[in-house]
Amino acid sequence: MRIDSEIHLVMSGGGGFDLTDAFDCNVFLVRAGADWLMFDAGAGRDPERVAERLAGDGIAPAAIRHIFLTHAHADHSGGVAHWRGVTGATVHAGAATAAMVESGDEAAISLDRARAAGIYPADYRYRACPVDSVLTEATPVTVGPATVRMIETPGHSRDHVSYLVDLAGRTLLIGGDALFHGGKVAIQDIADCDVSAICRTVRRLAQTPFDALLPGHLAFSLSGGRRHAEAALAHVEAFRIPPSII
Repeated sequence: MRIDSEIHLVMSGGGGFDLTDAFDCNVFLVRAGADWLMFDAGAGRDPERVAERLAGDGIAPAAIRHIFLTHAHADHSGGVAHWRGVTGATVHAGAATAAMVESGDEAAISLDRARAAGIYPADYRYRACPVDSVLTEATPVTVGPATVRMIETPGHSRDHVSYLVDLAGRTLLIGGDALFHGGKVAIQDIADCDVSAICRTVRRLAQTPFDALLPGHLAFSLSGGRRHAEAALAHVEAFRIPPSII
């Protein structure tokens, strides 16, 4: 689904627009010249349906040359093994995410607990995947006219990062589960969810210039995106926790 001249939403499940499998997060493709950049990879349960979406948008899988992961939770990275195999894309992630994705450690990403709670189907299994490029904040990636900068945004999970994409005179924040429309966050009862870290991340994002907010679930904003960080910050500055989508 084309949402802007250089941006397509190609996966989105029950926590978004019901484009693809119910367990998929929002997955955005950003055009960088002749190449496409994929941000997150969905849960990997129904890749055929995603392939239909790509075909409908006129995007050949082979044109997806880079995949950037925000964190290792299954709805964001469970599909990366499939899409790396289909596209031959370079997979990028932060160090902590890379370790979990490469090992396929279901306990580390709380998938075992989520499956036991009935959040994921009993037969869902995570597919480990090599990570080709371990990013730091000091290592931006330039692809054609686009520059992708990773920033650490822990809280929802310990390994969480977000991406600032500078393209065509504006900056996109691809925020995964760090920040949502309306100034909301994502708090859940897992070992590495840290409310204090969420609040620190909110402060950082509210001080970071960006135009579009492209989050991992729910609605997005193509302009004025930082107002959502400022809305979350209003709660933090009043010693309150921003409202959670969970």
